[in-house]
Amino acid sequence: MTRYVPTIAAAALALIFAVPAIRHWRERPPVPPPPPAPVRSAWVAPGGVDAGSGGDYVFGLALAPDGRKLVYPASHRGTVALQLQDLRTGDAPTLPGTDGAVAPFWSPDGTRIGFFADGKLKAFNLANQQTSDLADAQAGRGAAWSAKGDVIFSPSANAALLHHHVDGSITPFTTLESGEAAHSWPAVLPDGKHLIFLVEASDRARSGIWIAPLDNPSGRKRILDTSTQALVADRALIFLADRSLMAQTLDPSTLELVGRSRVVGLQAGRGPLGQLLATVSNDVLIYTGAAETLRELRWVDRQGNQAGPASEPIDAWDLRVAPDGRRIIVTEVDRQLRTLDVFIRTASQPAPMRLSLSTDADDSGVWSPDGLRVAWAGQRRKVMIRGAGAVLPEQTIATFDEPVQVWDWSRDARTLVIGRRNAATGDDLWLLPPQEGAAATAYFTGSFNQIFASLSPDGSRIAYASDESGQFDVYVDTFPKPSARVRVTTAGGTEPRWSADGRELFFRRGSAIHAAELDRFEVRSVNRLFDAGAAIRAYDVSRDGRFLINVPAANGSPISIALITNWTSSTP
Repeated sequence: MTRYVPTIAAAALALIFAVPAIRHWRERPPVPPPPPAPVRSAWVAPGGVDAGSGGDYVFGLALAPDGRKLVYPASHRGTVALQLQDLRTGDAPTLPGTDGAVAPFWSPDGTRIGFFADGKLKAFNLANQQTSDLADAQAGRGAAWSAKGDVIFSPSANAALLHHHVDGSITPFTTLESGEAAHSWPAVLPDGKHLIFLVEASDRARSGIWIAPLDNPSGRKRILDTSTQALVADRALIFLADRSLMAQTLDPSTLELVGRSRVVGLQAGRGPLGQLLATVSNDVLIYTGAAETLRELRWVDRQGNQAGPASEPIDAWDLRVAPDGRRIIVTEVDRQLRTLDVFIRTASQPAPMRLSLSTDADDSGVWSPDGLRVAWAGQRRKVMIRGAGAVLPEQTIATFDEPVQVWDWSRDARTLVIGRRNAATGDDLWLLPPQEGAAATAYFTGSFNQIFASLSPDGSRIAYASDESGQFDVYVDTFPKPSARVRVTTAGGTEPRWSADGRELFFRRGSAIHAAELDRFEVRSVNRLFDAGAAIRAYDVSRDGRFLINVPAANGSPISIALITNWTSSTP
């Protein structure tokens, strides 16, 4: 009997230890907590400013890598500079030395902000609040910072990507292959080893989003067929499909899109240069749609009261009224091609007539004094002329290496006043005869920006806006040679326009239109005529004294920029 005692004892002990084991085997592991629910809200720029740089750069918002700060170009009283908003506190100071900034982007550690301005790629250091020039970039189309401190950027239209190294050297990053027109909007993947970018090409088999190793860009491959920029965050590629914002997993090992794409935003849009109107971090998504830029052209009198029919809602930018007062040159976004083009509109014709034929950016149209021809800036590098009837082909008057704008056409029809952007001196004023092959001559090339030039009816004076005082103010000088420069405003002003008799000079200050009474070069008085109550994007004055203003459409979609926190859990 005693020999069985150890056996019985062992069996008892096994049973004792087996009970908790069986109980543990029957228990289920705790259910993991659900992902945080997405929180949706509308983002509004603080301080009553307009977000975006205008023209081709209609969005410009860029989230910091941690998703807690947001940088964006903000227009205030006619000037554009970067604002840095803390999304937790709402504080949004303006960053010094960032005037004219477009397309901002962050360094991976969040200590620097890159942007394009004055024909340069620049960097702003948040620690010392200083801006430095990195490289020439006449019309930047996106940039991305690598973890090593290098910057991959697109310097201009119809260009491949360039590589700015930490030591300051610049080398080509990509080359345009046969059929490719441009490489733009780069973004570095979370692995820090690869980069995506948009390829524009006449051959659809080559256009789309491509991915390339940072250390071997020639080993690139296409991963998505699209004509719009894509973003990367949280192991996902974010892209536009029709008007929906989609997210799809990007496998880091195969560098292929896997699984099904899902909708993370509705009614999203693209900009004129193919940029996606969105910015993203691992937990925050901000986006808007193209319809949210809709404006209307509204006729008002000197008191701001309606003085004519308003246009349909359109995505309009600059405008000029014809000498006959019945036709209007409007720079607007083509609804089908989504390109910036020059159109002529009349009250009697509901459909606009397109003048510019390029699929690149065309803007800043002006009338010849007889109203029979129109001159404009084509592709930001050419001065073009075409008959107002759009029957004969376009004529290229001059081509420049730097961006240009057309400001006015002299009353004797002999001279175009154009703006030319110089990397050293900023925006300057030049004179160009409206004849093919004619040479441009400088009118004013200072160390500050001179813009929005306008000639008096008798052709003896010129008004323009300059930021020489630290803000844009209006100045008047003699024409065709400067000799009696007078400052008209002291509290800010831009976009000068002359009355038909040349005795008044109108200008815009924020959302208000003012009038300065002049006796040649003597300022007799300055009075505010009216406040539009909304952001005036552009305006002009007809010969009968009415004002045509470009303001947000009264019946259009309200300006709405969506902000989604925890977007990875979202399904609209």
